[in-house]
Amino acid sequence: MKLDTSNTIFPFGDTAGSADHLGGWILRADFAREGEKLLVSDADGRSIELDGYFAAPRDLVTDSGAVMRADLVERLAGFPAAGQYAQATIPAAEDAAGRIETALGTVTARADGTQVTLEAGDPIFEGDVLQTAAESSVGVAFADGTILSLDADARVTIDEFVYDPSVGAGALSVNLVQGVFSFVSGEIAKVAPDAMTVYTPVATVGIRGTTVAGRAAAEGQQNSISLLPDADGNVGQIAVGNQSGGPPIILSQPGATLNVSSAFTALPPPVQLNLAQIQQQYGGTLQTLTTTSTAHQARQAEQGSQEGEGEAQGEGEGEAQGEGEGEGEGEGEGQEGEGEAAQG
Repeated sequence: MKLDTSNTIFPFGDTAGSADHLGGWILRADFAREGEKLLVSDADGRSIELDGYFAAPRDLVTDSGAVMRADLVERLAGFPAAGQYAQATIPAAEDAAGRIETALGTVTARADGTQVTLEAGDPIFEGDVLQTAAESSVGVAFADGTILSLDADARVTIDEFVYDPSVGAGALSVNLVQGVFSFVSGEIAKVAPDAMTVYTPVATVGIRGTTVAGRAAAEGQQNSISLLPDADGNVGQIAVGNQSGGPPIILSQPGATLNVSSAFTALPPPVQLNLAQIQQQYGGTLQTLTTTSTAHQARQAEQGSQEGEGEAQGEGEGEAQGEGEGEGEGEGEGQEGEGEAAQG
């Protein structure tokens, strides 16, 4: 099936099959670039082609209100000459946005168009597309202390990560294409309102220092975004907006949740989830979040201990060297004095 780029609203029909909405299908599908053509396909052989798409990239919009922004589509499709391009632009480890702290099952990243399997300890970079397989999960610690966890069958792109710890400035932007997720914001979210932004197919979330869980669901199902208390009981704020033209809704109470099904309809009033409901919806990803936070704190403590030992060793060596020099000078002066006395 071929669609012209002048029509970016995907219909239901023969491409997706009668049992599935195309919007949900496209959120889970694989994207590829063939010249200026966009190819979207899945393992069952269903596919669409958009001729000339990359000559003038556009947002992809399903008729039920999910949006895949043009920059997201380009990132998912990879670069024109993926392997060659990736070899020429392999980022240095010190430029990493963060690292994998916990990984269960199969976790992959499509970095500069090249897909790699990730394990605990591996770095992640701006531009990476992280994906978990069935019965898999991953926990990521960013350089500013933000912790992100993804449950099974999830996909997220790291659109932007800039952080200067010397001045505490930065920006973090991620796009949660599908799956259940949770995160604890770090230093970047403290810099300024909306310095950390999370996109889903139906909403944009500005983070103002807090813990959040959510689900980027298939087309026709509710996408949920919930505000949760931090481990110390502190509760921040999130601002949730979409393309309906209405003002964003501010969530500031723990358990406050927005259920959104379209990017173009007015946001509904928030509902309040109790602890049992939160565990039912997000229990798996919240457990991964806790495990990831614990692993990150343990690694930081170990690094701090090693740095402290290194400093102590350096100071000890310096003091020993100073004492040795002092003793040498004293012995030399004594020998000179003895020599002068003998000559006299």
